[in-house]
Amino acid sequence: MENQPNLRTKLIFWLLLGFLSVAIAEVTVASAPLAFINPVETVFLTAFYGAHLLAFAWLAFRKGWPSLYALWFAGVLFGLYEFYITKVLWAPPWGDTIILANVDVIAFIVLALFWHPFMAFIFPLTIAERWGTTSRWVNGRLPAWLVGLTARRVAIALGIVAYSHGALTGNPALAIAAALSALAAVLLARRWWRRGGRHRRWDLADLLPTDRQARGVALILAVFYVAFIPLWRPDSMPSLSGQTAVWILYATFAWLLYRSLRSSDSDGQPLAVPEARWPRLRVIRWTGALLTLSALGSLGPPEFGAVIIWVGAIVTGLAMLVATLRHELRGSARERQRDDHDAGRAHTS
Repeated sequence: MENQPNLRTKLIFWLLLGFLSVAIAEVTVASAPLAFINPVETVFLTAFYGAHLLAFAWLAFRKGWPSLYALWFAGVLFGLYEFYITKVLWAPPWGDTIILANVDVIAFIVLALFWHPFMAFIFPLTIAERWGTTSRWVNGRLPAWLVGLTARRVAIALGIVAYSHGALTGNPALAIAAALSALAAVLLARRWWRRGGRHRRWDLADLLPTDRQARGVALILAVFYVAFIPLWRPDSMPSLSGQTAVWILYATFAWLLYRSLRSSDSDGQPLAVPEARWPRLRVIRWTGALLTLSALGSLGPPEFGAVIIWVGAIVTGLAMLVATLRHELRGSARERQRDDHDAGRAHTS
């Protein structure tokens, strides 16, 4: 591997990561349809999502190449900003559902267990790794059924997302403008990064922050939290005694991430990921079809898009929680067996 990239080079890659995170997590569900139209929103959201993504990616990759479970735990911690920054997990703007210890349970499952771990963290890392690096580790950590999706199934999934995006936007012109601006921003960032063959020089881990750079990222995050905790919907935040459940959630997922990272780079081998080629004409046809679906969706009821996203997110989020907990329990059982075996050998010797 050649010399490590300098900060200026990394910043271009980080811009691509930030754009991908904003486009996938915010624009697809019309949370910020002007994300790449309003320059102020572009700068703010890219810095906000980019700083979170880089901070938790740095944490996940510190001890080697992490497992999917470790990436998911890091993504959950990413999503917990919805407590202190937006206060959405305490008081969703769309209305409460099931409240337990001041936490909106359904919003927590949707946003913290699915949306941010995958849409804001894992998927942007996956795409950026494939587009802009020599490694395929995050790609290979995805489930085999997801890596091996056929073009038809990918088209169906994207079609559902496009229709839901339009339904949630509620305006054909705005839906198309939001989608085109996000696509243009991401593709321009991709083109800028790949200029000069940068995508053939380094793997993903090389392009993440060093320990010193991570301190700068942490400072940016600290500014966001110091500013938004008292200024953004402060009335929606419970008293200190009412925040106990949140601290327990932070501590639990931080501990699970720590445990998972202890097995990084030894938790099996990643799947082989075939290279995908996308002819320009096919991309143009797919883009036109998806924009059409988005425009059609904007003419329908917004509840349609919300139901699709929420049901899918709840099922996937809970399934991932069960899978990761089973994985950790099996790991604990293997550790106990190994310790008992070592103790037995020491006793006999």
